[in-house]
Amino acid sequence: MAQGERGKKTHNGQTVSPFPVPPTLATAPDWPYLSLRAALHGRDGVQDWHRVTLADAQAWWGCSDRTAKRHLARLHASGRLVYTPGRGRGNTSRVAFAGALEGELAALTAHLAAAGAAADLARLSRLGFPRAWVLTDAVRGAFGLGVGPAGTDRLRTVVTRPLTSLDPLTVNSAAEAHLLTQVLDPLLLFDPLAGTLRPHLAHHWGTPDGGRRWVFHLRKGVQFHHGRTLDAQDVCFTLERVRRGAPWYLGGVLDVRAPSPFTVQVTLDRPDLFFPRRLAHEQALILPRDVPFNERRPVGTGAFRWHALDGGFRLEAFDAHFAGRPLIDEVEVFLVPELRGDAPPALDVSGVPEDPVERWVPENSVHFLIWNAHRPAARSAALRAAVVELHDIRAFWQESGRAERLLPATSFLPRRSLGRPPRGHSLARAQALLREAAYAGPPLRVWVLDLPGARQEADWLAARAARLGLPMQVVPAPLDALPDAGDDVDLAFMGEIAGWDEHLSFWSALKQPELLFRRLLPADVLRDVDALLDGYRVAPDPAALEALMTCVEARLLVGHHLHLTHHRVKRRAVHPLIRDVHPDAYGRIDFKRLWLGDVRP
Repeated sequence: MAQGERGKKTHNGQTVSPFPVPPTLATAPDWPYLSLRAALHGRDGVQDWHRVTLADAQAWWGCSDRTAKRHLARLHASGRLVYTPGRGRGNTSRVAFAGALEGELAALTAHLAAAGAAADLARLSRLGFPRAWVLTDAVRGAFGLGVGPAGTDRLRTVVTRPLTSLDPLTVNSAAEAHLLTQVLDPLLLFDPLAGTLRPHLAHHWGTPDGGRRWVFHLRKGVQFHHGRTLDAQDVCFTLERVRRGAPWYLGGVLDVRAPSPFTVQVTLDRPDLFFPRRLAHEQALILPRDVPFNERRPVGTGAFRWHALDGGFRLEAFDAHFAGRPLIDEVEVFLVPELRGDAPPALDVSGVPEDPVERWVPENSVHFLIWNAHRPAARSAALRAAVVELHDIRAFWQESGRAERLLPATSFLPRRSLGRPPRGHSLARAQALLREAAYAGPPLRVWVLDLPGARQEADWLAARAARLGLPMQVVPAPLDALPDAGDDVDLAFMGEIAGWDEHLSFWSALKQPELLFRRLLPADVLRDVDALLDGYRVAPDPAALEALMTCVEARLLVGHHLHLTHHRVKRRAVHPLIRDVHPDAYGRIDFKRLWLGDVRP
């Protein structure tokens, strides 16, 4: 018998179903029905019937009492469920479903996958059903790179967390920065191979007085997505917006003006040779002055136009892009929750047998453990040093059986860590330091993003500390959260990813107020770091910048307020028919250069 209430006996003793024949779910998703089923299955598991209150239904559907009653009546009349209202005080209403949930979902996902209904599949995956019942092979086949309607080359991919800020002023996550650079353009681009800037929206630039005034000459005929031509007033508008909204980024700017329609002049309070580098970063992406900025649909001059989709968004190739049209026609991105314990996502070709090419790629990032200097526990130098001794990343990798490759961090950048021996750790030293600290306060609260790998690392550290008598409490946090100075948090696990311009990324990470360094480090450390970073203004060459980075890192690490742990090494799987997979600065696929080779049987 299918899941649901048992049959009822008629007057002649025969058993009949209390349900009329229900319409098949494979025709179209009935979202009120599906959200109710998901909520009840998540709460009760598999049951013949479920207790339901109108308050429950209102909360799950996000609707009024009247609308909840209307939904229940409709679903009862359609045969999808039997709704039995409770009669009398203390008698709760009941719901029984006509079909077995797993079978219904199998039929629905197969139908949606065959129809290529990626938006519906993404929405279904977010309802909380068992992942194996929703993220089937057929569903995965609806994503990837393939040919869409009218012969368009289309990539369908996913993000596995809610997006944070998509405003250039406050963007602080690599995925969001990557998306913005597909839609918006900067004045200049940084060439990581040459270590120099190259033209983009500005075709020439220079300083007539050694770095106090900078003049930028704009390309003519550059089109915005809404049809107007870029001019100097758009650049002035953008830089003034940055001055007001992110003064940390363009500090020292006295004046921005347009001497001619395609010339911009910026005057600084003192010479700054590093200033043009800042105009090649996400914070300085150019916006139109006549379109109010909207994070849900940013408008720029970039290679792709942004369109909203149900459960995601579409990036459509911009034919008029001044640097050349992208080779792919569109990219559709959907929000799909992370599948814990699943294999890493691969970039596939729709409808073609998969034989992916896999390789391990170091991400230009660093993971670290940072103290909240505003908490009493952080005042103990011995306690800070003890935690560093406890957090032996090589021991964690070995004891937890991690499959990923390990690159211990001794610097913010993997290339610098590769040239240095890993730091040694000692439980004996940790124990001696703990005796010296004599910490008698409450358990140290350890903040960590609620991700499987991060939670595992934090739990491992807490268990190791407990064995030496140091209590720790792991505090999982949502993926779009960051701890602040006043939060009830002593330590935080986090990571930072560098862009193409490593020195600018390093400078920005330590200057941006939204990130943890400005929030949690002690005031004296930040003052010293700022003084060192000020040297970027007069650094004559990359070697001088590298020397400054070494000094800043030493100041950050010497007091154990910050402990660098490891660099992430990711496994990337790419279908061999996908051509020119060029990772961008953040290790993500550069959509502008992606294309699909010939598909042969």
